[in-house]
Amino acid sequence: MFDPVHYIMKKIHLSILACLALFTACHSQQKETSFEPVAIVELFTSEGCSSCPPADKALSKLTLQASREHQKIYTLSFHVDYWNRLGWKDSFSSSKFSERQHEYARRLNLTGVYTPQIVVNGTEEFVGSDESKLNDAVAKSLRKKTSASFSKLTSLVNNDKKLSVSYQLNGAFKGSDIHFALVTKQASTSVKRGENVGRVLSHTNVVRQFITAPAAAQGEVFFDLASSADRSNLLIIAYVQHTDDSEIIAAVSAQP
Repeated sequence: MFDPVHYIMKKIHLSILACLALFTACHSQQKETSFEPVAIVELFTSEGCSSCPPADKALSKLTLQASREHQKIYTLSFHVDYWNRLGWKDSFSSSKFSERQHEYARRLNLTGVYTPQIVVNGTEEFVGSDESKLNDAVAKSLRKKTSASFSKLTSLVNNDKKLSVSYQLNGAFKGSDIHFALVTKQASTSVKRGENVGRVLSHTNVVRQFITAPAAAQGEVFFDLASSADRSNLLIIAYVQHTDDSEIIAAVSAQP
């Protein structure tokens, strides 16, 4: 016999179960796609620029703070080459790094490039020696959850002196690139000519090699490693960046 009360209760029970399943799925998805914030700080600098040493010091100070406080702040010094004409050739400079800065100028609708310039998480730029803006931009980045995260970044030196770097990536990273930077953690130069003649300049996390690849769930890239390289002074920094709006959504570092 048809029991309307039983029928109604059964429908209510099924509706509750469906809502619970939907809530669980949404909650699970949110947990999977919301990750801890990171801050990538890219400094464009040059040993041939007299305005750059204060920015180099600001970056060093921030790097030390991040290490001391275990913050997910990753700093990189890109030495551009367009000031080499002023009388001092920056041995860390590369036209590739200058082009990266020009690409930021195009994406951020700037009229040109300059040094020292800092870009935080690919979306905010300012004069690199402005510590107040730097601290504010980093603090803002560390309050914003991200949509992707590295679950692995490991390295291995092969017999042919190739540094193999393997990674695994979680979350939503479609339409992004992964940048891999091999950096020298600490470096100094005694400048003999140009605007900084007579000065000994100190640098932090100087980018020596830079590789870009389309983002994938996992992969591997290779750096050339000189036989004389001091691996204790090297660091690998990897970060994921949207190809359309330049926003950086994930970052990690590892000792080679």
